[in-house]
Amino acid sequence: MFTGIIKNVIKLDRIKKGKNNIVIHLSLPFPANIGDSVAVNGTCLTVSKITGTTYIFEVSAETVKRSNLFHLRTGDWLNVEPSLSAKDLLHGHLVYGHVDVTGKILSIKKGFDSHDFNIEYPEELSSFIAEKGSVALDGVSLTVSEIKKNSFKVVLIKHTLKNTNFKYKKTGNIVNIEVDPLARYLKRLMEFK
Repeated sequence: MFTGIIKNVIKLDRIKKGKNNIVIHLSLPFPANIGDSVAVNGTCLTVSKITGTTYIFEVSAETVKRSNLFHLRTGDWLNVEPSLSAKDLLHGHLVYGHVDVTGKILSIKKGFDSHDFNIEYPEELSSFIAEKGSVALDGVSLTVSEIKKNSFKVVLIKHTLKNTNFKYKKTGNIVNIEVDPLARYLKRLMEFK
């Protein structure tokens, strides 16, 4: 599990794309061991190999299908976060790294203290997105400030912009969306009423 509070933004060292999977090479700014979980743009990936200072992640077909990782290129900026330990403070919200779908940035309204990002999302997510509810975008814990028919708005303050890859985002970019896990479980419970 992760908090969605991003402290490290790094460049993608190398990506090898197969038919249904990819292999990602990263120079992490924190220590990790083989078998450890690391959130990369909000996707929970497992360190499968370490070569010198390079950490290698084998990405499954399921993760490739649901996330924006296949579209990455060497040099792209990534949000990375080590997994949460029992002694860590939970500042954001519980983020599992189980990306639901991708969404598109429809617009970015730049303000003095913050930027508004309007994110398009597929209709099947409608029951999981709630105003003032939590959502993770590329692994960043954010609060939904407004909902429209097929889009929602989040507001990123200066600190969040400075410390995440959202400072590089542009209209049309694709982001990973993970809904609040509580919303997912509540929806499932309601199906059995």
